[in-house]
Amino acid sequence: MKSEKLESFLLNFLAVVLGIVITFGCDSLVNRRQEAKSLKGSLELVAAELEANLEIVSLGDTIMAAQKEAAEFLSRYENNFRKADQDSLLMYANIPFGVADISIYTDAFELLKSSGVLTKFKDKELALDIFRAYGSLKDVMTFYKMFFDRKKIYLDQAQDARVTRILSSDEVRADELWEAMTATESGRQFLREISRFLYQYDSEETVVAVRETIDRIKTYK
Repeated sequence: MKSEKLESFLLNFLAVVLGIVITFGCDSLVNRRQEAKSLKGSLELVAAELEANLEIVSLGDTIMAAQKEAAEFLSRYENNFRKADQDSLLMYANIPFGVADISIYTDAFELLKSSGVLTKFKDKELALDIFRAYGSLKDVMTFYKMFFDRKKIYLDQAQDARVTRILSSDEVRADELWEAMTATESGRQFLREISRFLYQYDSEETVVAVRETIDRIKTYK
């Protein structure tokens, strides 16, 4: 009788233990799947955000190219703008005065960092590449800001009383404005600085690296 009771007790105890083990095992499996889904979803958001940021860099590159082209065109006709093609002059005349506040998106990246899912990330090299991608994009944004800040300094120096008077008139003639701008050394320096500063700019390496990171994110399992 005691043997039967002991056997029954052991069987019941084993059933309870197995139930607990199975429950914890299932919970662990569900948690791992949820974590994987959370990580995958976060990475998809990061990939989309990086794609959007590459579009911003493309826009920034277009703005930089226009600034450089305008400065080089206007420099060719210093003090002789009546000889310049008037359609081109009208197209380029206002570009050097332009400013732009260009910045990237970082919401998905910040969410990824704060979510804690990175601690479960198996591919540490990809995690580093994501951080590097955002770092290099921020470097490009820093370059843009430096360019416009520096340009403003030279523009302020180039705007003497004559230029200010022309700009404040009801009708501004492009040739008259730029003849006044380039009549002074500070005005000519303004155009030279735009060309010189942008001569060293090239975002291709950053774009290629970010694109490779996006591709790796999309194939991550």
